[in-house]
Amino acid sequence: MKRTVKIRSGPRRNTPPERPNPRHKMEVVEHEDFDYGELKNDTAFIRKNENLSECIERIRQNLAVAREDYKNYESFTLEEKVKYDLHLSYSINSLYWMYHKIIGLDPNKHGIKDELARIKAAMLREKEIYDHKYNRPQLDQGAAKRFVRAGLYDHKNRDKPEANDPPPNKKIRFEN
Repeated sequence: MKRTVKIRSGPRRNTPPERPNPRHKMEVVEHEDFDYGELKNDTAFIRKNENLSECIERIRQNLAVAREDYKNYESFTLEEKVKYDLHLSYSINSLYWMYHKIIGLDPNKHGIKDELARIKAAMLREKEIYDHKYNRPQLDQGAAKRFVRAGLYDHKNRDKPEANDPPPNKKIRFEN
């Protein structure tokens, strides 16, 4: 018996608005049901097993998309290369972490946890750079100058000549 599951392929982050990626869409995948035998009444186990199968299929499709994208790696911009490399290294390290977890080893005692934290920090840094580049507000310099000039203007101390100051000489004579 087969069942149909919709799976989203591609990265979860939004792509820049100027370059939408048509490959990142929902795909239909069919799973083969397992013969659970004695465990057919254990719904918690069956649910966990199905969830694991769906996750494995999502990972498989995600890596297939990454493999297709690698063909165009040389034509990527620097920003796209950074995103691609971070995505791939996080995926591979996550798979290794899952492998340790499945075989019963404690992944927290292994160096993979530190590596995942390092990659997450690099992903956050990349996101900050992207936000700074594309989502920062633009400054209207003319309006800013008017605000500063109006803020610094003092109504009481205008540039008026004082009463006891002599008037400025309009004609200057030089004596020989």
